Amino acid sequence: MKKICIIAILLGVAFHSASADKQNVMMIVLDDMNDWLGVMGGHPQAKTPNMDRLASEGVLFLNAHANVGVCSPSRASFMSGVHPLSSGCWGFNNPLQNEVLNDSKNLPELARENGFKAYQTGKVFHHVPQTAWTQKGIKKYHGPMAWDGQKVALHPSCPETMAELGALDSTYASLSDVPSVGGYTGWWDSNSRKPFRYVSEDDRDLMTDEQSVEWFRKKMVALERNKNAEPFMMAFGIMRPHTPLVVPQTFFDQFTLEDVQLPVMKKDDIDDLPWGEGSRGRQTIEALRAGADDPELEFKKYVQAYLASVAFADDIVGQTLAILDGSRFKENTVVVLFSDHGYNIGEKEYLWKYNLWEESTRVPLIIRDSRYAASAGKTVGHPVSLIDVFPTITDLCGITGETVKGSRGAPVDGHSLRPFLEHPQTTEWDGPDAALSVIASWKSQKPVDQHLSIRTKDWRYTRYEGGGEELYDHRNDPNEWNNLAHHPEYDAIKVKLAAQMNAMVPKTTPKANVPKQETAAKTADELWKDKYFGWHPDADTDNDGELSWEEYKTHKTALDAKKAGSN
Repeated sequence: MKKICIIAILLGVAFHSASADKQNVMMIVLDDMNDWLGVMGGHPQAKTPNMDRLASEGVLFLNAHANVGVCSPSRASFMSGVHPLSSGCWGFNNPLQNEVLNDSKNLPELARENGFKAYQTGKVFHHVPQTAWTQKGIKKYHGPMAWDGQKVALHPSCPETMAELGALDSTYASLSDVPSVGGYTGWWDSNSRKPFRYVSEDDRDLMTDEQSVEWFRKKMVALERNKNAEPFMMAFGIMRPHTPLVVPQTFFDQFTLEDVQLPVMKKDDIDDLPWGEGSRGRQTIEALRAGADDPELEFKKYVQAYLASVAFADDIVGQTLAILDGSRFKENTVVVLFSDHGYNIGEKEYLWKYNLWEESTRVPLIIRDSRYAASAGKTVGHPVSLIDVFPTITDLCGITGETVKGSRGAPVDGHSLRPFLEHPQTTEWDGPDAALSVIASWKSQKPVDQHLSIRTKDWRYTRYEGGGEELYDHRNDPNEWNNLAHHPEYDAIKVKLAAQMNAMVPKTTPKANVPKQETAAKTADELWKDKYFGWHPDADTDNDGELSWEEYKTHKTALDAKKAGSN
């Protein structure tokens, strides 16, 4: 019996050692998180002790950028490693209908082929491929929201002038501010199609991110019990600080409204801009101010809500890391934290995302790997982008294999960031010296006809379809206040940056790279519908990532009726 026990113990040690030697990976994906982290200095009042601590334990990339500044195409890109300009997926179409992405392996799919178990909770993909995950946890849901008895509605504490933007993007209120609309009192959970119960801070339903923490806690217990478990890829998608900016009151209490500092903005900053007029971000800030008795105070309420949502997201990060670090997987799990894109909070007179300015392209990116403890707390200033996440994870975790699975697939565009973990100031990196971002021009399906921007170490150069340009010297103008594009003394640097951009942009998108529904030239009506979708994403009532004509007509009729009523 004694001999059997000894053998069992040795086998257990062997199983544990085998598991401990494998590199797991934990992706923490934030939503609409800009540079408002303490360690990034985006806002002096931002409270992010958990993300700041993670940065002190890993490497912080200070010049990391999204390749497209809106959720769905950004997530499709970093989960495939394929740049939006290589796939043709840079707007609001459903990535699951994109032929290039369908013929390219996504990250969890490749990991599973390498013997990993792939787990996801919250929002990671915007549209989830069926072949991606071993197991899915909590379904993504941005709410709770106000409810009028039939549909989600504008929260009564928010300006009525914001109603045309949809309840999702116009809601910013404490969870304790229980709404009462159209005879219905209470929050609503559209995901489960039932009321979201709120009695007090301590007696209420859990929000999506809080549910994900509990799911993750149970999953880690199960993984710890399995001493011979396969390596895992864990993707934890955090909903905040995406709108609605609704979080528990305790996070609002951290920021006294009267003391909230507004983002630093320059008067008449938009005078030298060739783009932005009529955009959704401009509509949002104008609507907020138009419906307020005190526009500055109302804007403070929005900033307070965003700060509170950032603090809430940071608390979720802290709880998640505490669970991981309290397990036996701490030392052999690579942690990669980043956001899908940034968010403008008033800068450039813009209150939204999907633009090519610094606040919306720049994202936090932190990588912690115990094998590179010597680099802990270091920062990297070299420009990188989110397409580098895929090859970095596969490199660090020993995930190999062909990523193209069909004739229309595209190879990975990104490059592993491992050299920066080894030597944060290295110049020995095989990736580009600029991060390339895109938003749709709605004019053409050619990559060169989109609105494009590159961010180098010192400069941002942006070229809009139609000829508009922006040029900013980040050494002297970190806020991008002074557009130098039309100053003759900067012609040489502009020509150099334009050539650098042109070398990175495919001249044409192969027909196979265009989603099936876009292979034919779009009519003017279809282009208008696409633009309308960009302004009113809530019009997509079935949340399939596309705006049908029926959805467009229904939303437009309701919007026109509301406008007529207000007049």
